[in-house]
Amino acid sequence: MDMPQKELDAIAAERAKIFTPKWFARLLSGRLSPGDTFWLGNYGILLWVVPALVMLAMLIAISAPGNLDKLVAVGCAVIGFYRLAILRAQLRTNRATPGPKGWRRAGVVWTLLEAAGLLLIAGVFIFGR
Repeated sequence: MDMPQKELDAIAAERAKIFTPKWFARLLSGRLSPGDTFWLGNYGILLWVVPALVMLAMLIAISAPGNLDKLVAVGCAVIGFYRLAILRAQLRTNRATPGPKGWRRAGVVWTLLEAAGLLLIAGVFIFGR
């Protein structure tokens, strides 16, 4: 069964709003759905962050190979603090949205563990191994 063009246009218009400054404001304030907050907030953003970090690491490896540890430390710290902001948004949207909470709680724990792991890695690189 084919979807009517009107519905396809609505989907395209909604997707065009993703990853805009206004969308990030809604994300970080907990005004998106719990699923969007978890999946797009935690992993959708990595579609840009990971390639950017890989390119930056390549440039640093070519020009100043001894400084890759600083990139890892800063990258992990920034993403770790970003994950804490997503965690806060998850808590807000989970409270505000009715329905079963089991998977939402699992998402909160998962995000917390990832944030803690990233900040721990950053700490190891900053304060010594």
